[in-house]
Amino acid sequence: MTGLRRAMLAIAVFQGLSTLLGAVLLLFKPHYFAFLLDGTAFAGQYLLAALLLGVVVDGTQWAAIWIHVRTPQWLAAGYAVAGFVMLGWILGECLAIGVFIWPHAFWGGVGALQVLLLTAYLGAFRAHPVPA
Repeated sequence: MTGLRRAMLAIAVFQGLSTLLGAVLLLFKPHYFAFLLDGTAFAGQYLLAALLLGVVVDGTQWAAIWIHVRTPQWLAAGYAVAGFVMLGWILGECLAIGVFIWPHAFWGGVGALQVLLLTAYLGAFRAHPVPA
């Protein structure tokens, strides 16, 4: 396994564990997030927010990991979906709660890094012959 593929896998594991922790905290310690969700469509809907985070966002990260290990010919597609879902989640969360705080920058940055590594894996940063 190349260093690039290892890094992609490590980021997906990190994102998967992070989103799983976030979903569990939303379920069992919703008061941690009440100040952010009050006044939004998710006010008092911690179960819905936890399911979206835990199933959709977390699920795409673990699916990318599974693809990486079991069906590597689909590796690029798995990481593309996982990275863009993470970026979409962060964007949607910022728009829904109307605030941008350091966790958004951090996990959004890790999602962007996931997409950047995928782009490098696909060869976007290598010289390509010019078509005649």
